[in-house]
Amino acid sequence: PATAMAPAPSGAAGGPSGRVGAAPWAEVKAVVVGDGGCGKTSLLMAFARGDFPKVYVPTVFEKYTASIHVGGKSVMIHLWDTAGQEDYDRLRPLSYSDANVVLICFDVTNPHSYDNILTKWYPEVNHFCKGIPVLLVGCKTDLRQDRWVLFKLQQARLDPISHQQASATPCPPNTPSKGQCPPEGAF
Repeated sequence: PATAMAPAPSGAAGGPSGRVGAAPWAEVKAVVVGDGGCGKTSLLMAFARGDFPKVYVPTVFEKYTASIHVGGKSVMIHLWDTAGQEDYDRLRPLSYSDANVVLICFDVTNPHSYDNILTKWYPEVNHFCKGIPVLLVGCKTDLRQDRWVLFKLQQARLDPISHQQASATPCPPNTPSKGQCPPEGAF
């Protein structure tokens, strides 16, 4: 299990050989992609800052840094928040350089966002990040039981994406997770 810790002092993270006191720091670059408005920024702000945005402001590009302990080791995670809107399809690939992992996010209350996993996001990620681990992340799970959200979905004859449905998402060919999408425990 991972536990959050205080941000590292300035200049403390020097890659795997950097040191804070006696603890060596490993660094991980995580690129987060998904449709605009699917919850990427809220997820990252809640994780990195313990804060939840009150209003939606579309992201062009934002970077958050958090430090955690995993298995007794200190890890500095650089979280790259990307724009999901089509207007930024040509800019977003610049974020993939040197990524260690990619998180594909979707809105569990928006079936179109879920459909885009296979039609847009996996193809893009596989093109720019061959061999990099990919995790599927369902966002806005707190809204699965929201009366207004359920009413709007029912009007369109839709349902929220369930945990079982997301866990059964098929992997496209050549996906780094070797046939299991999402990888066990990612959702």
